Amino acid sequence: MDIIERSECVYYGAPIPRNPGLLTVLCLVFDKVHFPGAYLPMGGYDKTALQQEIDRLGTLPSDGSTQQLIGLLNFTKDYRLPLDGILEYPDDGDTVFGARDPETAKLAHRLHELHFPPRKNVIPSYTPSHLKGIPGSEESVVYAGPFFLEARAINYASEKGLPLLDDGMGIALPFAAPYKDNASSLATLLAIESAALVLPDMPVLRPQELVDFRVENEKELRNFRASMLRYARTLNSDISDGADTEEVLRKARFLADSEIAPTLHDLNRDLTNPNRPWLKRMADGVRITSSVVVGVLTGGLIGQTAAEGLKNAMLSEVEARDSKMEAAKRNGLYYLAKAKAIGK
Repeated sequence: MDIIERSECVYYGAPIPRNPGLLTVLCLVFDKVHFPGAYLPMGGYDKTALQQEIDRLGTLPSDGSTQQLIGLLNFTKDYRLPLDGILEYPDDGDTVFGARDPETAKLAHRLHELHFPPRKNVIPSYTPSHLKGIPGSEESVVYAGPFFLEARAINYASEKGLPLLDDGMGIALPFAAPYKDNASSLATLLAIESAALVLPDMPVLRPQELVDFRVENEKELRNFRASMLRYARTLNSDISDGADTEEVLRKARFLADSEIAPTLHDLNRDLTNPNRPWLKRMADGVRITSSVVVGVLTGGLIGQTAAEGLKNAMLSEVEARDSKMEAAKRNGLYYLAKAKAIGK
């Protein structure tokens, strides 16, 4: 995959972006974002009936799982169809809820053991998947449970040779690795860091606004992603061999502030132009505030060895906790990015 022409990632840790601000950033930085381990229908149901079910769920005692389900149903209703092709859901309902992938299950168990080491006389129980039928239709929202969703994302990214993007708000990936000499990883880091430079003035775009902006600024966004690859060479020469995450981020932010910010002037101006249709259609005026920072906070790796090799190394690495970092260093498929939460 040519990162200049196509920039894609696999979202790790959640079946949908966790908030509208993060969704806006993802749709500007990437051509496509993949969400394996979930199935959200694009139609085949009555929106009024779905809204009534959402309202009913809202009257129930609130807990984390209920709030997650309400969020998924709202996202299905408002975002799934208009953002199809930008947000990719590769699995169908039967894949998520019915068929069991032994390799994904094994990795899910290993991820659980990494976070919750085995205890004597304790047998953990798992919920591999969840299904919520939409009233009055044959459609359902289906999504993998904790650890299974993360394991599916890792395996899918391995199969497709795509980077994993971690928003830092869920189950952490069990490895990190240096950015040195990983051009794609550095380019993506710079793209996310550079996006933070326009966030203080950037509106939280709704689905149609996102589509319109991408269409009307296709050339500018393509040039933006290409320029990140060129700047990656500069950043790579600035960081030392074995540089830790702190050094990489410090130098990436300096480069973004000193050299990249001027190149974003026109893109930022177009985003915030009050005469543009995507702003005219905004009714609530919600905007990302200046206190928001989106940045890569944890190191990562991307694309140098075969996908199957990394998948096996990943399993080995989780099983052998003491050698996690060395196993990651021997491979290069993923970058690990972590963004601060962006609230409504």
